[in-house]
Amino acid sequence: MNTQLFRIRLNVCLLLLAAASFQPLLAQREVLYEQYVQSPMTINPGFTGVRETFNMTAMFRRKWFNIQNSPSSQTFTADGTVANGKFGIGFMALNDQTSFFTTTGFSGSFAYHLGISDNWKLGLGAQGGINVLPVVDLSSPRNNTVLGSFGIGAWLRSDRLYFGISKPELLTQNFGNQAITSVYRRPLYIMAGGSYYLNDDLMILPHVLFVQEKDHALRFDLGSRFWFNEKVGIGASYRIGGGYQSFSQKVDYLQISAEVQAGKNIRLGYFYSTRQVEQLYANYSGPKGIHELMLKFVPSPNGFQKN
Repeated sequence: MNTQLFRIRLNVCLLLLAAASFQPLLAQREVLYEQYVQSPMTINPGFTGVRETFNMTAMFRRKWFNIQNSPSSQTFTADGTVANGKFGIGFMALNDQTSFFTTTGFSGSFAYHLGISDNWKLGLGAQGGINVLPVVDLSSPRNNTVLGSFGIGAWLRSDRLYFGISKPELLTQNFGNQAITSVYRRPLYIMAGGSYYLNDDLMILPHVLFVQEKDHALRFDLGSRFWFNEKVGIGASYRIGGGYQSFSQKVDYLQISAEVQAGKNIRLGYFYSTRQVEQLYANYSGPKGIHELMLKFVPSPNGFQKN
């Protein structure tokens, strides 16, 4: 066979493999993004260190317990401040498995916090890291593809309100010589929310998130949490929009949450979500919810300062 013709066919096969593989695999990176309510740093590095005390959050996620090899993931985030609260530093890690494929990712974040008035502070942050994807490039001896990641964000806050804008992924990625921007999601996030005491024993924390990304309709997430006596929290979040613009796609996503303050330094949580099913499991007729367990820990002797 002509060597040049063989290379052309090989490149075509690689591109088809990339198109088929990157869509579900790169979507795994979104697992961290989906946990923004519990850890806003995952979508906005400007939040890094906002809570001032050192925080650690571990979450275990599993879809459809009745399906063998159904998607599961483990995430870990941690952040705090140094230099009397002027600088925030953070770390995020992801291990995500879909069927027989596993994706891992690691990133660090940094934020500079400055006071702009007596009531308002601004955090300017950046994050960077790597994502290791199980996509084999037949033109090299590697069994995985490693992609870099870099993003920026700003977080404006007072005691009761906050506003954030971020682009957690700025890099244009390539597979071989071909750009994969069509499947490598680089969303823009705009978030707002606050915390208010309805009475001495009840606090409400509403939020709204706007998400814009290429080839997708504008997405809105609306939600709120309620904390009773700062010991028990319940909440819900609903998603509107976000489907592909090229065809009609219903987006069905509702999350309910329950949290409990198990101790001064420990918080436990359970989250249940209903959402669309990946094509790989489209024929499954059983329950299709996503279950998540959360453990939060703060080593500070004063315990949790903010919800």
